[in-house]
Amino acid sequence: MGSPSPGTTGAAHSFHTTCGREVTVGLIAVGDAQRPARRVTVNIGECPDCHDGAWAALTAAEARQLAADLLYQADAADLPAHTEGARRAI
Repeated sequence: MGSPSPGTTGAAHSFHTTCGREVTVGLIAVGDAQRPARRVTVNIGECPDCHDGAWAALTAAEARQLAADLLYQADAADLPAHTEGARRAI
């Protein structure tokens, strides 16, 4: 799955996961002159041995919520296994 190119603004940032997927985050402009809107895009590419991927366009608030949720889970993943009960996952 590729991310859309029309309306793309700014530089996209990407990284590869340990399973080989490319995750790309960028911006697109949608709407028209009367109702312009910018959306944060997330493209999770196909893994090398499968044919699935995902793409989403998020509002700024949705992107912030996703970022907060990802950071929360990343913090929880960094905790030693014996402290799992001290912090619950979302």
